Amino acid sequence: IRQVREARQSVAKRLKRRGCRLPDPLPPLGVMIEVPGAALAADALAQEADFFAIGSNDLTMYTLAIDRGEEQVAHLYNPLHPAVLRLIQFATEAALRARIPISVCGEIAGDPRYAPLLIGLGIRELSMASPSLSRVKHRIRGLEFLSAARCARLIMEQSDTGRIAALLDDFNALA
Repeated sequence: IRQVREARQSVAKRLKRRGCRLPDPLPPLGVMIEVPGAALAADALAQEADFFAIGSNDLTMYTLAIDRGEEQVAHLYNPLHPAVLRLIQFATEAALRARIPISVCGEIAGDPRYAPLLIGLGIRELSMASPSLSRVKHRIRGLEFLSAARCARLIMEQSDTGRIAALLDDFNALA
């Protein structure tokens, strides 16, 4: 990240010398958290990045070593797997400690079922396809944030994907 930031500054200086107008400050430099290693290094990355974006589809795929497009193993792809959730939690907490924005994109961001969990973990920005916007927005507007945080804490204590799904479904049924 430091090298990219230095290269960007060098290019910006060159462009300014050529008379090109550039925004000041330059756009923020962020990190996509799409592999387990990036999530596990989130504390260090947060010291250098201006923001995080969690790519939930790739993070799930690489964490579980499951290719959703591979018919024989696609049924094992599960974004509610405890390993995936812990990586999301770890990256989110690192971003919050560093006071940098964090967002989530991918299927879980566009599914209202997951909104309480993501909001409860501290995520406030979701990126999704436009057809999902109204349903997710409606779900978030109906959330009581402290209840979502309690639900997220309870879910994060679980190690069974079935139990995690049941807790999330129970929480959503109460809404």
